[in-house]
Amino acid sequence: MTERAYMNSEEMLKYLEILNTKMKEKNIFGEISLVGGAVMCLCYKSREVTKDIDAIFEPKTLIYDCIKQTANDLEISEDWLNDSVKGFLSEKAEFTEYLKLSNLTINVASPEYMLAMKCLSSRVDNQNEVADIKYLIKLLELKTYEEVENLILKYYPADRFLVKTKYLIMEVLEDVYT
Repeated sequence: MTERAYMNSEEMLKYLEILNTKMKEKNIFGEISLVGGAVMCLCYKSREVTKDIDAIFEPKTLIYDCIKQTANDLEISEDWLNDSVKGFLSEKAEFTEYLKLSNLTINVASPEYMLAMKCLSSRVDNQNEVADIKYLIKLLELKTYEEVENLILKYYPADRFLVKTKYLIMEVLEDVYT
């Protein structure tokens, strides 16, 4: 199996359509809610590629089987679509429908929720993450630390908010508006 370094929007949509076909063959109906780099590529066109598609999905086990079959057919990594982001999800997550296929509904995180999630996970050494946060702050026209903090607290309890996140947000805001 060939490891897939990155995929662009067209490849992501192609893979999701193939996944839908696999689901149709097995009479499985499901829903996938995308977050992360996939949303930044597909919805905002703020970056060209992403390494994988982070999502949550139901029915989980049945869709995972179809994901593995799709990976085998395409000779790509089985984690091209995965739910490893589940540790960063909020009960208050907001998604909207992006695409409805015959057996698969694809939802995407709202820009507000995406920003909160990206800030919470804030991998400061990852240039894509920082660029995504900058993009979303501009998109949402947030100008102060308090505005960003209030948005994060809308989705996550204060005890999940790390000190490094506060400093990253202040640096990003300074960079965006100076």
